[in-house]
Amino acid sequence: MVQDANRFGERISQLRHSKSMTQEKLGLLLNVSAQAVSKWEKGDSLPDISLLTELANVFDCTTDYLLGRGSHLQAMLPQIRMELRKTTQEEQINFLGEVIAATSHHVQTPASHPSLTQIHLGPTGLGLWAKDRLVCIATSLFLNEATDAMHESVEFPMNVLPADMITVLYELLVNNENLQPDFTPVEESILRSRLPSDMNFDKVIVDCIELGFVDRVRGGYRLNVKGDLATRLFSIVHRVVSKPSSFSFDYSLK
Repeated sequence: MVQDANRFGERISQLRHSKSMTQEKLGLLLNVSAQAVSKWEKGDSLPDISLLTELANVFDCTTDYLLGRGSHLQAMLPQIRMELRKTTQEEQINFLGEVIAATSHHVQTPASHPSLTQIHLGPTGLGLWAKDRLVCIATSLFLNEATDAMHESVEFPMNVLPADMITVLYELLVNNENLQPDFTPVEESILRSRLPSDMNFDKVIVDCIELGFVDRVRGGYRLNVKGDLATRLFSIVHRVVSKPSSFSFDYSLK
């Protein structure tokens, strides 16, 4: 019993701090004293069972979570689906963004783009949450197929960047297999040999550098973080626009 009380108290303390809430504030919300909250957190006592639902509402969690009852994520999907049907599109996007953020703690977000809250790029695929703007999730299989399709037909169907520039960015996108960013430089002579002979290489490479996508380093040229992410996103957009019949979209989640 004491051990259970200690675990419960630790969870209450963690949740309270995550909400930047004082013991006094939590006590006011539950109509109990700050001393009572302190005793819960120390494991000296447990709240009345009637307060569990109120605690769960305050902390936006389930009573199972409060009580330390484990649950597989797969088992939570039916409840998540039902709850998403009740939410607005903005709330759904924010929720997906929180999921991406929760799986991407080790990934650095480019400081030059403050609207990007979280980016994940690794062996499992790409996840991007741009707060209040966009959520993009692409599996590794789809992302590799998208970059391959872009290479086969580099004529981009949208005027995002000149076709020559996109060609250079793609050729610098190395190590496509596992999707881990690899910023190994490509020698200039090798890069030139991969590009069309009639391309004005010097002008295009300067444009790429000025946009902040490419770095000139000893040994040649390489994509930086911004260029790596941008190129992969270009490939996704290219695939979506050029082959719309292969996609289905559900905006309502109803």
